Amino acid sequence: MFIASPRELSVLLETVMRKERKVSRLMSMIPGIAGDEVLRSLVFDEVISSNAIENIHSTRRQIEEALRAAPKKGAEEKRFREFAHLYLDMTFQTPDVPQTPEDIRSIYDRVMSGEPLEDALDGDLFRAQEVYVTDGVKPVHSGLYPEQAIIDAMEAMLAMVSSEEIPALYGALASHYVFEYAHPFYDGNGRTGRYLLSLFLEESLSKPTALSLSRALAENKGAYYQAFKVTENPLNGGELTFFVSAMMQLILKAQDELIARLEEGRERYELIAEACGALEKERDFNQKEMMVIFGLAQQAAFGMFDDAPVDRMADLLKVGTQQTRKYLGRLAEAGVVEKTKGRAPVMFALTDQFKQKTFPFLEVEHALASGDRG
Repeated sequence: MFIASPRELSVLLETVMRKERKVSRLMSMIPGIAGDEVLRSLVFDEVISSNAIENIHSTRRQIEEALRAAPKKGAEEKRFREFAHLYLDMTFQTPDVPQTPEDIRSIYDRVMSGEPLEDALDGDLFRAQEVYVTDGVKPVHSGLYPEQAIIDAMEAMLAMVSSEEIPALYGALASHYVFEYAHPFYDGNGRTGRYLLSLFLEESLSKPTALSLSRALAENKGAYYQAFKVTENPLNGGELTFFVSAMMQLILKAQDELIARLEEGRERYELIAEACGALEKERDFNQKEMMVIFGLAQQAAFGMFDDAPVDRMADLLKVGTQQTRKYLGRLAEAGVVEKTKGRAPVMFALTDQFKQKTFPFLEVEHALASGDRG
């Protein structure tokens, strides 16, 4: 395989990197709980969109509930829990990039944890039998075979991603083609491959962009599949230029949607800050109580649920949970917050009455977005 670097591809690369600066600037304008919830929201959308490409239905609420559910010893893993955690780990940490085929198998096991599998893996790491991808009528692609060919392809893919002789963004996109061409598993190749793509993209792009691509792929599924089809054509001679170019155009679409989303988020954050500034002048709340109100207002504006755990409020206030409970207790007595869940984790949210009076714009936004939050 090879990639040429014509002027058009160089211009695409420069355009992507220019938009990245705007994404980073906008994210810096949405700090605190709001920024964290923006990233969490992108994770939910990424998991949902990656599932949707495979015609698997999932919702934000379903994923949030899977994440909140405590793992039970010996019980079957809740569906989507580990898949979502992979993306969350990438969001709030710097996970290790896979170095070996064994690492890729470990990632696959997490992606597919809790999923009903029609065909269990029968090789040492990957599948041992031949497999064919169909268009619903006839085979359009056969994955690599035997298993050693798959292992060789995975090693070549990882070498490509870490190579200093190819631009990191080109290498990440080319690696996605190699992975899907090899088709190392019987099921779950698309979701595993798109997670790896997001992980590799983070080497050269921002976290928000790396967490936004599956949505663009789901919305432009025809262009996504066409990029594979053209590249696989024997007459193409192993050239990946078209594939890399097509994928970069999809990255641009993801960036445009992300920028619009972040600009809206920045405006919402500024409204909350202004309302809290006015409240501080009107009411006799101390600094820590105002921080709680500001944090829970961000949670209501940016989170999927309006409530947040006590531990999160303690992190925000930089005090212990016992002291945090005292602040929350005083605010509850004043009718500002209410307990929404009494057992671990204990959750609090702004009361509807206080929210309607202090942050009326949140009620309007919630009504407009209620369909998306389901």
